[in-house]
Amino acid sequence: MENSNLPVTAKSNKEFIFGLAVGIACISTLAAIGLVIYILTGGSIGNSQNAGSKATGKVAKNFETCLASGKFDSKIDADQSLGSQLGVQGTPASFINGYLVSGALPIDMIKQVIDKVAAGEEPNFDFMLDETTKKVVKVEMPQVTESDHVIGAKNGKVTIVEFSDFECPYCGRYKATIDQVLKDYTDVTVIFKHFPLSFHQFAKQAAVASECANEQGKFWEMYDKLFGYNLTSTLNAENIKKAAVDIGLK
Repeated sequence: MENSNLPVTAKSNKEFIFGLAVGIACISTLAAIGLVIYILTGGSIGNSQNAGSKATGKVAKNFETCLASGKFDSKIDADQSLGSQLGVQGTPASFINGYLVSGALPIDMIKQVIDKVAAGEEPNFDFMLDETTKKVVKVEMPQVTESDHVIGAKNGKVTIVEFSDFECPYCGRYKATIDQVLKDYTDVTVIFKHFPLSFHQFAKQAAVASECANEQGKFWEMYDKLFGYNLTSTLNAENIKKAAVDIGLK
């Protein structure tokens, strides 16, 4: 029973000390619980880069082995070398029936070129002129091979060969243009080729990831995932591995 005869000051001090003790006990308990949770989760709480496949416990082991193997380096280098030989200096760069179109041009401009080429006419728009020669660049494109990544019409009247970089922000925006072309035209074939730029930290790894996904029959699913990360500026090594899990790679 509380002693009502204690002076007011003594009672206040007693209540304060009791409250302080309870508060310290509560804080200590919460800290202990937090420490246990932190240990059990491997210290990953609050770390967004670990929130992917590690958080779910899922790992695409075959994919990750492929990613580290270097087995597709030569293919990516060959694409890049071909692009350089054809006159690619930056990304994105598209060859529409051999006519070079540089940059992330909007859909209406790309359609102008497609329509001209489909009609058997030479596209001679100002936005296609080479800065040095002031002429439209046209090159002889190599034959399509089984290792090429092809989407759209089979043997379309118009073929777009795009050299691209999964980390390039302009390429990320240009994807929407290519997607729209594929929706609006039934006689256009699109071929994707790699051109990872050296100053993009994850571009080469992303290119390899797409080839490893292709090995399991899911190139275009990985293509969509990687460009999705591109648009949100979240393309990194951890999210590349997360993408593999998300699209069901082994």
